[in-house]
Amino acid sequence: MGSIDKKYEFVITKFLARYNYDAVLDILEELGINNGDLHILVSYCKSSVNFDFRTAVKKLDMLTPKIKNRKDIKLLKNNSIDLLDGEPAAIFSEFIENIKIKLINEEYIDFLGRIYRLKEALFKYVFVQSQSNKTKVSMIGYMVSKKNILNILKKKYNIYTSNLTYGITRYINKNMRKTKKIAKVLEILNSEKLENLIRLRNECPVGHGFKGVSKEDIEHIYGKPFEVVDDFITACEKLDVDIKFDKYDDINNIIIELLSKYIRDKGDVYYE
Repeated sequence: MGSIDKKYEFVITKFLARYNYDAVLDILEELGINNGDLHILVSYCKSSVNFDFRTAVKKLDMLTPKIKNRKDIKLLKNNSIDLLDGEPAAIFSEFIENIKIKLINEEYIDFLGRIYRLKEALFKYVFVQSQSNKTKVSMIGYMVSKKNILNILKKKYNIYTSNLTYGITRYINKNMRKTKKIAKVLEILNSEKLENLIRLRNECPVGHGFKGVSKEDIEHIYGKPFEVVDDFITACEKLDVDIKFDKYDDINNIIIELLSKYIRDKGDVYYE
């Protein structure tokens, strides 16, 4: 059973602040902490931030009953299952959280890749929700595939295009009641500054080119990078999708709690 001294505690908390769970796992294993609730929960985070939700659920199932039965862990398990099921609020919250993490770590190319996917996902959500008689929509499966949506646009609405967001925008303008909320969503998602970020994405390695991206590039186009996050949250709220923005901060607090027990008790020892 390993233990953690104050020096390593400081380093681990610094890595947690940047959501660098790979580095935290490396330190724990170097200290001989290769199992137990602390190691499992950090491993869960490593899987989850990489969108490997199936492995993440398995990790939570490995926790000891004392931790697994906590209310916050049960909520985390429910969230992971929602992600596997493609529940929109869970999916969009995870994307926005991931975008935040990319910004904090100054991984601007990956940041651009995430906002491109989130913009497309929000357009898919609007379209599929308008087409579905069901109260619940999943962001996983054939219904939200680009091929299916473009096919419906062509056959049912005579909208011929290979550009998904353009096609759905035309569909909204022609066939949906333009509420103030929908108008605001389109204003955000089709804004010139977001389009310019997408063009920048297309020029970099996650798109079709090799151009590097700096914070200054993003600020020149959009303003402070976190304004992008704020705008996506606003778009989700206008679509009546409830966004949770602090999932990994909450998990980090649990990890720090478990960490303190290793420093004090050198292991998984819990107190009432």
